[in-house]
Amino acid sequence: MQYKKISQLKPGMRLARPIYNKKGVMLFERDTRLTRQGIASIENFGLWGVYILEPAEPVPPLSQEDIEMERFLTVSTFRLKDDLTLLTNSMAPQNIMPLAQTILRNFGSLDHKANFIRNLRSNGDYVYKHSLNTAILSAMIVHKLHYPYAEQLAIVCAALLHDAGLLMVPDEVLEKGERLLSPDERRLIRGYLEKGYQMLHPDYNDYKLPELTLQVVGQMARLEHNVNVPLPKNVRWKNGTHVLHVASMFDELTSMNLDREPVSEIRAVRFLREHPDYYPAPFVTALTQCIHILPGGCCVDFANGQKGIVIEENQKNYAQPVVILFSDNQRIDFADARFQKTMHITDVMKTMDLRLKVDRETLKKYASDPQTKETARRYAEQRRKLVAAGRVL
Repeated sequence: MQYKKISQLKPGMRLARPIYNKKGVMLFERDTRLTRQGIASIENFGLWGVYILEPAEPVPPLSQEDIEMERFLTVSTFRLKDDLTLLTNSMAPQNIMPLAQTILRNFGSLDHKANFIRNLRSNGDYVYKHSLNTAILSAMIVHKLHYPYAEQLAIVCAALLHDAGLLMVPDEVLEKGERLLSPDERRLIRGYLEKGYQMLHPDYNDYKLPELTLQVVGQMARLEHNVNVPLPKNVRWKNGTHVLHVASMFDELTSMNLDREPVSEIRAVRFLREHPDYYPAPFVTALTQCIHILPGGCCVDFANGQKGIVIEENQKNYAQPVVILFSDNQRIDFADARFQKTMHITDVMKTMDLRLKVDRETLKKYASDPQTKETARRYAEQRRKLVAAGRVL
């Protein structure tokens, strides 16, 4: 699956994701083959780019919840874009508080883990989609941490607003990508983030945002994002700042940019855990309790070179799933201390849609059928045929 700018679309390309208008009405279904007229229509909708399937790639699985989140992200992107445009033109935002309330209502009270949507982004829509994803993850985290509603709302508002200053950064700087920025350009960006905070401050306007929202946005503007630079010891970081810092970095690591490949959820969490001074453990743990890190159906690599498929997710500890090895169909339950000492999952296998998935009924057979080896053999045979047909990397 690839992200293509509108200027790069050609007739015959197939859509990997549905396309909605600003009101959430579906305009094009998945697997639709584009025509010249369709491309012209998409361009008129004001989209920056779309998701395209590779020529031999099957349509990736999407649950109804995934589809609803996709629709919500599309509609909310336009709402947030309108508000941040008002802000950068010194006018009061209209949708920030209602949007934060909607995010909390939809994602801040889930009684189950959610799939985290990987967004392929362009420089044109990065700020909006990153801010929305950060807000959604923040809503899940603060709910898991049982913060009072007013505090939850203030933190989600801060997530929507924390990168507003990036909209004032010259395109030629943003388009370089993080790794190519010079020290002077990094200082320039930091200055614009500070200006973004000043746009919100009551000394300059009467937007009447929650005090905690302003405090968190202000700390995020001054927060050093390079884990090789020690954090200042004399700052009392707000819990809301820790929430945003964890959510923001997780989204940055797992989302694709035009010049950077994403990492898997498990590698992103591993990075966060390796830097507890920057990303305190309680907030990272809360994140892992909200979203799927190693869900059933994903294929994984082990440190010893073996590969397998997760057949049963561990709801209490994402790092201890039940896995079947492809090499000998052995069933491994990582809740068993014996395997924790000898086996180590390093990453999710890379396939055309970033992970190989099978349907839920097949997974139930894997997990409940006592004849596990026979079930695994059938799956391995099916996978062998897909490999032979060139449909799995």
